Order: sequence, then C-alpha cells, then structure tokens
Amino acid sequence: SHISFALCEIKSGKDYKRPGSDQQITQLNQSTSPVHSTFSIVELKKSYKVGEKISAIITARDHNKNLKRYGDFFKAKLFNSKLKVQVCNGTYSVTLLLPWAGQAQVFVRLEHSSEVVQILKKYRDSSFPRSHYNGHFEGPGTKNTRISEVVECNLKWSGEGSLRKGKCCCEYKDIKTGTEWQCERPKKLSCDKLIHHSLGALENPLNPVEKPIFTK
Repeated sequence: SHISFALCEIKSGKDYKRPGSDQQITQLNQSTSPVHSTFSIVELKKSYKVGEKISAIITARDHNKNLKRYGDFFKAKLFNSKLKVQVCNGTYSVTLLLPWAGQAQVFVRLEHSSEVVQILKKYRDSSFPRSHYNGHFEGPGTKNTRISEVVECNLKWSGEGSLRKGKCCCEYKDIKTGTEWQCERPKKLSCDKLIHHSLGALENPLNPVEKPIFTK
C-alpha cells in the first residue's frame, strides 16, 4: 500500500515505542493506514544542486486518523524514471542525497505497520508449529503380510504444539546437526520401521483479529 508520493524503518523521536508483547491487537482500525498517513518535503525549493540533500517528514496515522505513537516500517526512495536511478533511505525523518542532474521524485511506501511487526515478532519468538509432517512406517505382519502405518511427526521442541512427551513417541537424532525428530509411536510397528516422511498440514498461526491486518 502506498502513501501518495516517495523508503525506511521508523523512528519518531521521543514518541518512538514499539508495542509490548502483552499488548493485544483488537481492532483493524487501530493499525497504520497508508491512506491517512502522509509525508511532506521540508522547505521544498524549486531546484537543488547535485550533492545537496532533500528531507521529508512522514506522519503516520491509523484508520481513524489518529497519530501513531510507535514505530512502523516505511520505505522511501528518490528516483528518476527516465534515468532509471534511485536512492533509498529508511527513517521517519527521511534525508535523501540528490546524486544526479534532472528531475527527481520522492516515493514512500508503508512496508509493514507496527501491528504487523508486532505479530511477526510474536510468532518468530514462539515455538508455534507452522508445518506438520507424516511419518510412514512399514514392517512385517503375521502370515507373510506387510503392515503400513502413518503417524504425525515433527521437530522436537517444548511448548505449544509439541508432540506428547514420554514413552508415547519415537525419537530420532541427526548426528551431524544434532536436530531431534519426533514421531508418535505406531500402534503395531516399532520405531526402527520408519521408512520416510511426507509433508502434512500447513497451519496458519494468525488469529481472526490478526488475519485482516495482513490482507489490507
């Protein structure tokens, strides 16, 4: 989503404050709005010399037109479409070097709202399982038959979404990397009968309040 004109990680001076992990997002309207956020060139002149700098101030607002009090992630660039050149920068108070002669335009893009940054950090720091896997076991049965079983498998970790602990599970360890793999114990076959694994379900960790923020 674009703000009307020119790129950056946001720092807004004394008011800069990233929301804490205990602050829950409850309304989409409280997230940063690219429509109501604006920027302006500081002391705009008719012309500049090569080597001079041009400054812009970004004002971030939510969908209710209220000022945002903590950091968003914007990107700002100076560019010339004919020369196919551009200069990028990354702060609320943007300063861009003017390195060429000719016309130049400033463009600002809201890359991630502070609410999106908060959600990404929340799930980056968590042990929430994004992907689930199936373990395929195969071995001999009775009277010259073959038994096949498919159970849930995943990387071994502690916390939400982990497989049950104890004697219920088969555990495997990669000797080179030390990575531990865990599968639910098959009902009829032993742990050494694991043949291969396949990708199972993909789980979206976003709750109903968070999902709309990524679609706007």
